[in-house]
Amino acid sequence: MAAIHFYRQGLLLLLLNFISTAAFEKRFSDFKRCADEECSMLLCRGKAVTDFSGPDCRFLSFKKSETIYVYYKLSGRRADIWAGSVGSHFGYFPKDLLAVNHLYTDKELEVPAEV
Repeated sequence: MAAIHFYRQGLLLLLLNFISTAAFEKRFSDFKRCADEECSMLLCRGKAVTDFSGPDCRFLSFKKSETIYVYYKLSGRRADIWAGSVGSHFGYFPKDLLAVNHLYTDKELEVPAEV
């Protein structure tokens, strides 16, 4: 009976480890760079250099020349992705698709990214 209980605990730990790893992998990065601790203030804005259609709902889609407002920049393992808005739509996009034309601040704070 003790062997079955030990086996169940082992399976439960394995399952919990798998779930936490899967949740962690959903994050693009562990950190982000923001103008304030809540990432509610704008860092910069710019114009889209080309059309972009995001691969899923987490991404921002836009047309060439649209204005994009940047709220934070991922840092760490995915520093190539920023987050911002076009109109009322918010999402991630590749930073290379933006020609920055205005900085709201040159101060950037690195804060932990959440799931």
